[in-house]
Amino acid sequence: MVRRGAGALALGWMLGCAGGEGSRDVSGAATTGVGSTGSSGEATGTGSSGAPTGDAPTSSSSGASTGPAVDVSTSSGEPASTSTSTSTSGTSSGEAGSTGSGTAAEPFCGDGQVDPPELCDDGDMVEGNGCNGDCQPSGQLLWSTTFAGMLGLTDEGLGCDVDGTGSIYVVGLVGLTVDNEDLWLRKYAAAGDPLWTQTYAGSAKLKDQGRAVVVDPAELVYAAGLANVVDQGNNVLVRKYAADGMPLWTKSFSGVALLADVASAAALTPDGLLVGGATAVMGAGNDTWLRKYSPEGAVMWTRGYSGAAKGHDETNAVAVSADGAYFYAAGTETVAGEARNLWLGKYDIDGNLLWSRLYNGAASKDDYLLGAVALADGGVVVCGYETAVGIPWSSFVRRYDGDGLVVWTEVDDGPEAAGALCYGLGLASNGDLLFAGATLQAGTREPRVRRLALDGTPLWSTVVAGAGPGASQARCVRQAPDGTVIAVGGIDEGTDGRDVWLARFSP
Repeated sequence: MVRRGAGALALGWMLGCAGGEGSRDVSGAATTGVGSTGSSGEATGTGSSGAPTGDAPTSSSSGASTGPAVDVSTSSGEPASTSTSTSTSGTSSGEAGSTGSGTAAEPFCGDGQVDPPELCDDGDMVEGNGCNGDCQPSGQLLWSTTFAGMLGLTDEGLGCDVDGTGSIYVVGLVGLTVDNEDLWLRKYAAAGDPLWTQTYAGSAKLKDQGRAVVVDPAELVYAAGLANVVDQGNNVLVRKYAADGMPLWTKSFSGVALLADVASAAALTPDGLLVGGATAVMGAGNDTWLRKYSPEGAVMWTRGYSGAAKGHDETNAVAVSADGAYFYAAGTETVAGEARNLWLGKYDIDGNLLWSRLYNGAASKDDYLLGAVALADGGVVVCGYETAVGIPWSSFVRRYDGDGLVVWTEVDDGPEAAGALCYGLGLASNGDLLFAGATLQAGTREPRVRRLALDGTPLWSTVVAGAGPGASQARCVRQAPDGTVIAVGGIDEGTDGRDVWLARFSP
């Protein structure tokens, strides 16, 4: 079930949404940031010396995965096949040529009629709108690959990026014991073959994670997350890697409370790296934490934000505008009597807060923003989830203009109206929104990847069911240079608990 609304609400705290729907806007999109959450499925506040490296065995290589079941739905809601055959017959002008004898024209892709081996034909030759220009359905799973630590523990991808050559970067965690996880970073070739792998363990040998990764045009890689340090709790961890995967520098941050400090989001700016997360405050939960680093790792500035309730406030996603003049930070703020609210702040590039907005879900329970993308018109789209009543959660997607007015909102309970979440957003080259999340299907949480028009219209949705009974999800989504869609997360294939999961979908 989906509930949508649109409108321009007055400036101030956003505590609800209005009805209606805006017109479609397919203007270009700005540079986007990434945000991710902990392995528990919620953003949690949980960096340092010592960097063991090396590769670990993969459970599968690139190529089509035969394990997960796939459910693809177009904007009409009808399931579509995942076959990859194509048909492109016809004249070079895109019209069927006449035979000169009065016989019927030969069928061709784009004539609006489905003729074998076509699986769809909507006649418009537009990519990503449910039926692509090759007369194959949008959102088909083209291939997937996994990484398993082979210890029966949780391994998961939490962040992702794609460079200009199509190489894919995945950061997350690998389980070593029940209480010990290492940060895990891998670069894949466009076809899904591993190129290099790096791991990192904090000195306490407890739970260390990579939650965000970004790559610059020179293929230099930045990863952000957390590392557990003896007598300091969890510290913010930020690392820079060369194009071949060798670490160049490591930075950490420990708040004065020496408790739970974490980086959950990262984005490139024209002159550095923006990192967002949370820092613990003694007796007052967490404060939102933002820091900008130079390419050499020098601290350029640090900003904090504390809600009036002095509870758990955090940034889970950041998104920088194309011109680098401002950025958005999205996460949560605790509000008295309303638990955690969705929180969005707009900042200038020097870290000065311009405005902020709050949204309290219908149940007044814990609500989270986990993804954000900045738009070319100055606005932003954010996503996350509300804790619901009757079902565990409802995914939440909202578009704001540059002044913080609501353009439209989607609250979605998933295909079976049993629960849904959004963990991350990306932008397609034509301005469409890419959605990474999960939904409850037959009682099990499964990865869900979607594409929406910029006016909020759903274009396609694909659910990939793991073979195992454990919870699975898509955490991060990006468009590759060839237009296909890359998704990263964790999936239970029924043999080794939840594994790092990388998949490619048709546009």
